[in-house]
Formats: sequence, C-alpha cells, structure tokens
Amino acid sequence: MKERILIIEDHKSLRILLDNFLNKNYEVKTVTNGYEALSYLDKGVIPDAIVLDINMPELCGYDFLKNIRNSGFFQHIPVIIVSSEEDGKVIERCLDLGINGYLKKPFNPNELLSKITTILTTNKKPEFQ
Repeated sequence: MKERILIIEDHKSLRILLDNFLNKNYEVKTVTNGYEALSYLDKGVIPDAIVLDINMPELCGYDFLKNIRNSGFFQHIPVIIVSSEEDGKVIERCLDLGINGYLKKPFNPNELLSKITTILTTNKKPEFQ
C-alpha cells in the first residue's frame, strides 16, 4: 500500500502539479485550506506526511499546524511547509510549531520529493506482524 500525502494548498495550479508529480509514488489527497484538511483528518484518515502552505484563506497554515500539534491523534504527522514567505521570523515560527521541513516557492518538485522520502524513511513507525 502506498504511503499517504495530504497537500493543503489554496492555489489550484500548484495543487494539480503536486498531485500529478507525487501520485506516482504516493497516495495523494489535496485540499484548499486548513478547515478542509481538519475535516479530512477527522474522518480518521491519517496521512503519512502533510505538505502545507502558510498563507491560505479561512484557516491559515499556522493555525492548522497549531491544531494538529495540540492533538493526540495528529501531532506525530510530519509537516513540510511550502511557502513564498522567506522572512526568518516566519521560518522560526514554523520551526517552533514543529515542522519537519521548509521549502520556499517557487521550488523544485524533486526537492520536495526528496524531503518527503527522507522524512518518511527516518520517521518510520515499527511494523508488527
């Protein structure tokens, strides 16, 4: 079974690009904002990693991240931020909220794939038979 990646991005073209690029290796679910993502998670589907934009309408990336990091069910999910923000304070705030990676837009999709692969390999949960 393929590992699951949840992409939370408000720009349609980038959602489509990431879905098409990552679905060769992963099961991909895309949503447009943090509220949709929380609704998806509340259905009991726990992704192996999340790719998250910061600046989105309705529920921004910061607030989404705070929600999942304060949750007993979702706090362990690795999160990679993809954002046009390059201010050091923004990146520091994201690090304080427990992100596992940060890529500045525009970014190379292969670099994102590499980060996801590394995170999923190093954060692998033990499997029981």
